Amino acid sequence: MENFISTPEISGDLFEKLPLRQRAPVVRAVPPPELITARVLCRQLRRKVAPRDKQRIAHLICLNLLSMLRRGS
Repeated sequence: MENFISTPEISGDLFEKLPLRQRAPVVRAVPPPELITARVLCRQLRRKVAPRDKQRIAHLICLNLLSMLRRGS
């Protein structure tokens, strides 16, 4: 069995000549305005007590999502 510790060609440093990798910046996708509006309306929907207000907000959410789907990606 060969003794690798005393061998002069083998370096003990594993990361001696590895270049440092540059990290790419994180690009966050901006959601469409309809989706932002739908989120706001969903938050309002949780707080409302009156069923008529909830129906109105749910209808607005559906309209916003439909306009987003019609617009495409």
